[in-house]
Amino acid sequence: MRRWLLIGLMSWVIAIAMPLEIGLLPGMLGTTALSTAIASTSISSSAETPQAFLRQGLAHYEAEQFFEAIQQWQQANQGFSIQADRWGQALALSYTALAYQQLGQLDQAEVRLNESLQLLEPIDEPGQSPEQAVIYAKVLNTQGKLHWLEGNLEAALRVWQSSAQAYLQAGDGAGVAIAQINQARVLQHLGLNSQAQDVLQQVYQRIQQQPDADLKATGLRHLGSVFRQIGDLDTARTLLQDSLSLATRPSGTSLIFLELGNTDWSMANRLQAIGRQPESQQFFQTALAAYQKAVDVDGVLSARLNLFRLLIDREQANKALQQLPEIQKTIDQLPLSRTAVYANIHLAESVLKLANPSHGDVNVYALKPIEIAERLSAAVEQARTLQDKRAEAYALGQLGHLYEQAQQWAEAQSLTQQALLTLETIQAPEIRYRWEWQLGRLIQQQGNRLRAIQAYESAVESLQQVRDDLLSVNADVQFSFRDNVEPVYRQYIELLLAADQTAQPKRLAQAIQTVDRLQLAELENYLGCTLAQVRSVEQVQDTQTAIVYPIVLSDRLVMIAQLPGGADSPIYRETLIPQATVDAMLSALQVNLANPGKTPEVLEAAQKVYDWMIRPLEADLDQAAVQTLVFVPDGALRNIPMSVLHDGEQYLIEKGYAVAIAPRLQMFTPGSTHSPLKVTIGGVGIPQQINETQFPPIAKLREELEGIANYVETSDPLIDESFTTDNIRQQLETGEFSAIHWKTHGVFSSDPQETYVVAYNEQIIARDLNDLIWLGSRGGSRPLELVVLSACETAQGDNRAVLGLAGLAARTGTRSVLSTLWIAQDTPNTAFMVQFYKALAQSGVSKAEAVRQAQLSLINEYGYTTPYIWSNYVLIGNWL
Repeated sequence: MRRWLLIGLMSWVIAIAMPLEIGLLPGMLGTTALSTAIASTSISSSAETPQAFLRQGLAHYEAEQFFEAIQQWQQANQGFSIQADRWGQALALSYTALAYQQLGQLDQAEVRLNESLQLLEPIDEPGQSPEQAVIYAKVLNTQGKLHWLEGNLEAALRVWQSSAQAYLQAGDGAGVAIAQINQARVLQHLGLNSQAQDVLQQVYQRIQQQPDADLKATGLRHLGSVFRQIGDLDTARTLLQDSLSLATRPSGTSLIFLELGNTDWSMANRLQAIGRQPESQQFFQTALAAYQKAVDVDGVLSARLNLFRLLIDREQANKALQQLPEIQKTIDQLPLSRTAVYANIHLAESVLKLANPSHGDVNVYALKPIEIAERLSAAVEQARTLQDKRAEAYALGQLGHLYEQAQQWAEAQSLTQQALLTLETIQAPEIRYRWEWQLGRLIQQQGNRLRAIQAYESAVESLQQVRDDLLSVNADVQFSFRDNVEPVYRQYIELLLAADQTAQPKRLAQAIQTVDRLQLAELENYLGCTLAQVRSVEQVQDTQTAIVYPIVLSDRLVMIAQLPGGADSPIYRETLIPQATVDAMLSALQVNLANPGKTPEVLEAAQKVYDWMIRPLEADLDQAAVQTLVFVPDGALRNIPMSVLHDGEQYLIEKGYAVAIAPRLQMFTPGSTHSPLKVTIGGVGIPQQINETQFPPIAKLREELEGIANYVETSDPLIDESFTTDNIRQQLETGEFSAIHWKTHGVFSSDPQETYVVAYNEQIIARDLNDLIWLGSRGGSRPLELVVLSACETAQGDNRAVLGLAGLAARTGTRSVLSTLWIAQDTPNTAFMVQFYKALAQSGVSKAEAVRQAQLSLINEYGYTTPYIWSNYVLIGNWL
């Protein structure tokens, strides 16, 4: 790669992308707030009145000149204090807190906000005007945002509920909608999706009551944006189309097209991730068209920048470069503001992508590196003028990235350290982790592995601070988990497991912890909520179980195993083999397993994977008398049923090993089942066509459910027409069950919107499925022991489909989930399920051992020796 000579440009800046904002509805501080504040005080035309300072501060705030806004509002506060107007003071202090929040100075924000709230006590005094009630509601709204930024979601929810009530009492419908949308964001992050949807439905009804068409269109656009951010892209598109049909003003129409472009881009990325390339390509095209319409209608800069970036990402460099002159001209005309800073940063980052080898040498004809740095020198100066540390840190860090691409390691390291130093006075871990990660890469390039490990460790710790927000859907910045989060963990693991580190138990323990954190992050990214209540499986004392972490590195397949009683001294084994070879073999094995005619190919691949993974551990497992293997699989290994691994003579289960999968070793309340199961049962056996998908009949439905009832206590079955969401909900709400067994079609995917099980005349999507199973656990107070989904499958072409099953267990608190990986043949599937419950009913038999016995029964008693038949089953979660 060419080295760009950038020495001497150390003060010029570039940043990685638009800053990751929390995503609250714009307008928490707006003209309504200002007008009600002024209405509560005496009006003066003087430019030196507190009211005038409020107005001037608002103008600076809306121009994203937050430090200047603070100065104006401090003067307003002083003026209101002289006038003994505590309501005016409270509002000015609340506004000041908002500006400090924007600057990342949360400590200062909290001080001003506490002063504001103290001025308003007591708030229920007689004679309080509606204008004063609105001021109180707005102060609460600001307090809710502060709690959100601090990660205190429960407190944010309580405050925003109070804010909505205060707005309602004041008759401010717009304020109610804002507070309710903020509530919905919190509920979604907490995993309370059903409640979030209920709140958003109230917002939708409130918007529909708005008589002005353009205001209604604006409300629907905001609501569509929120649905996009929480991952409900279909609803977002519907709302935005409705908004578009109502809008009459060009500025409003262009913003709707911008949001449609963002939504379709997110949809395209989602479909691409699950292997649906043709549909993905269609949405990429509609996203490009939407951005172009936004540009054509009103020339909105955000649409130009997003169109430019998307064309580059789609490797349409020549079309992208046609946009460049107009983008540069528009940015150069912007006034001093955060928007101007980040527009330059966003443009430069996009142009740098053209240096990717896939684009050839087209970068020479766009902006040379020296020109990029020159353009961005204005951005760093603007950030400093605005006293915006967040923007300055983004700029300095990305300039370090520019030097990193030029392989000028020392200069890149110096700039990256400057960026981190700039962040010392503000709370911005979502920025900090990026530059700590970059610092780790740079130090590693210079040969100091120990210091690189320290930098990566800091990056992972910063990610922990912002995980629940950072991993939520946010197409405004095209934030990608796979590109911007997962590599941090994987590169850190690779460093920890370097050749001269692997003998150190401390490094192995750190690697295990990092794998766990990565898998938790993936689950939370999949679910769109935090999983703070999980516990570690290491708390389970099981003298017959080994926990195996197979980790695919760039040049080898690593196995870290915790043997019974050896949690503090894990063992390390490895097979030297390129990652590309491992991935290709696992991909072929996954495909062939789902094909009944590919048994020879399956056996060949299963033996190779056994040699890579299990053979290096054989002596250790034999010496420790291990009977159960719990795998925490990495990458493509998650799609392979480990029971099928073959030593040349026997499958793993034939060698005496029961097998289970832990999506990460922090499942809910792990432990043995101490009482007999009571199972609610049901399913659909009749053929159906739902949403243009044909579901064939399941002939053995009643036979399977009746067979299960011979070994465990069951409910009255919900079969065919009675297997509906309402009936399931009623049964789970009124009954006392410890397990669920449903025999019905279903698909599990790494996309929650593509995950469902089939009821009568409906598909129960992941969100509603989670809510139903949550009911079965009495709202999490009594986790279900087991959920069995017979006749389901994982999505073909989706390399992370098992996340759907893992997410079901994690989100609902279910201790174990048993399902099929591909479409199961009805007769052997029924035999397996009956044999599973028969084994489980025996004293001392674990769930993993019951699966093993049922699989051996298919092989030995029923003659189903083809792996396609018997290896189809995966037990996820607690194996006991």
